[in-house]
Amino acid sequence: QIQHLQICLQPPRGMAAPNASSEGHHVILSPYRFDANELRWLPTGEAAAKVRMSKEAAKNWRLVLGNQSVALSEIRSTSMLSPNFLILELVKQGHVGLRCEDESGLKHFVAELSKRKADYERFEQYDQSSVQSYFQYYAKLANQQNMLQDGVRTSTYNRAIVENVDDFQGKLAMDLGAGSGILSFFAVQAGAEKVYAVEASSMGEVVRLLADANAFLTKKIEVINRPVETITAAELDGKVDVLVSEPIGTFLFNERMIESYLCARDRFLKPGGKMFPNAGTLCVAPFSDSLLHWEQANKNGFWKNTNFYGIDLSAAVQRCAKEHFRQPIVDYINPECLVSKAIETRFDFMTISVESLQKIEIPFDFEISQPCLVHGLAGWFDAYFEGSNQTVVLSTAPWCSGTHWYQIRFLLEVPLAVNAGQHVEGTLKMEANSLQSYYLSIFMRIKGTDISSSAPCIDLKDPEYRFYTSANSYCPPGTAQAAGQQPASPQQYQQAHFAQTQNILPGQAFAAQCETRAPWVEATAVWGAAPQRPETAPMTNGFGPRT
Repeated sequence: QIQHLQICLQPPRGMAAPNASSEGHHVILSPYRFDANELRWLPTGEAAAKVRMSKEAAKNWRLVLGNQSVALSEIRSTSMLSPNFLILELVKQGHVGLRCEDESGLKHFVAELSKRKADYERFEQYDQSSVQSYFQYYAKLANQQNMLQDGVRTSTYNRAIVENVDDFQGKLAMDLGAGSGILSFFAVQAGAEKVYAVEASSMGEVVRLLADANAFLTKKIEVINRPVETITAAELDGKVDVLVSEPIGTFLFNERMIESYLCARDRFLKPGGKMFPNAGTLCVAPFSDSLLHWEQANKNGFWKNTNFYGIDLSAAVQRCAKEHFRQPIVDYINPECLVSKAIETRFDFMTISVESLQKIEIPFDFEISQPCLVHGLAGWFDAYFEGSNQTVVLSTAPWCSGTHWYQIRFLLEVPLAVNAGQHVEGTLKMEANSLQSYYLSIFMRIKGTDISSSAPCIDLKDPEYRFYTSANSYCPPGTAQAAGQQPASPQQYQQAHFAQTQNILPGQAFAAQCETRAPWVEATAVWGAAPQRPETAPMTNGFGPRT
């Protein structure tokens, strides 16, 4: 039922402007309230005032109505009653009517508001086939098992939660993207009074099943089987003290689950509450790997056929090569392939905004350690759990035991020939897309010269899982070999079969168990030295790739 509501709007003159770093389109609107007796909207009698979008530095966009500021996550719906009348449904105030004499201006304002608000309704803005595939993947026990059997991942999360008792004892927690529920169960083991296990796929049924099968969990776990973006505050016993989640995809941000993690923070985390993990770092370094580059460059062999049932296919050779170089390579990286210190970029999940993740730029300047061909950029990530009792770090670096995230490499089709001591500078750019992932571009130049190379469009969601498709893939000590394992999805089955049709240079596989050198790590700004990486248990089995 629409109630009698009004919102205080002050005239533009004399209104204290927020300390905004960005301002969106604004309109002058007159406030209206709904009269339930007359069943119509009536003016509140307040003066018309400016309504606009505003964004303070390093924060989310907000809707500013006069002297009030409303988070986009608090706007439940928007609707146009007429070309000059807007109705907002706000979480606290209910329905608010706003009239504008400038129809064109109101149309542009509503378009911007809808676009900004879509960041908090991410599954509505994504390609629906991608969303369906995403939930189908995580609804399968086989894929949950794959992640649970990642000993580095599971044991690190266990340590981070149960060794930070002060952050969980007697507290209200939320597990976002609960999957099998393992993090919810760890939170109860650490003393949480209640855990909301939020899982949008049918795997929520398994969380309930396992909780009911373990007496100490039954009354502590409440399963919410919907996306977090659709949950209302009325469904919870107040805001939570701690958020736990494993929102991490390949190269940290693939799947764009971290954005839902931030939405949960904005809507449901108490001021001063804890997040596990609370930060992540993207690490990039140049690499040299002639064998990998040769493999990718020669996957166009089929299209060199000049007499395929009487048809010359060779006109497609160049396109085929570009398609393969557009794919990121997901496998384990021999640390000896890295030819400079890694650069780390830290993302603080406690403070970053959803909007800041739409476009990410990482500038770099590497000093090359040896004469080589630079074939592209290698990448990995670390996740930080900086609790009240302990700081725990989950590292996916090449010198650590392997995880189901592996590492990733972005190839240049034309490598750069660089001498020791020379610098390679450039930028890695990431732009979010509707497929729950990112398109990447890389520009690299030998500093002080005009010699450069680039990878203009890399599709993060379309990787080559080389760990399964190449006999030359490297396996770090303490991690199971891929031999005898089955790829985790039809795509990997196809890739594995495809690899068998390719020419592999004989005898040129990397020495999988060679000693790894001490890693190079340096921070890029004021974040300080990286915390010491935790000891991790050796892997006892292999596992399929994360989508």
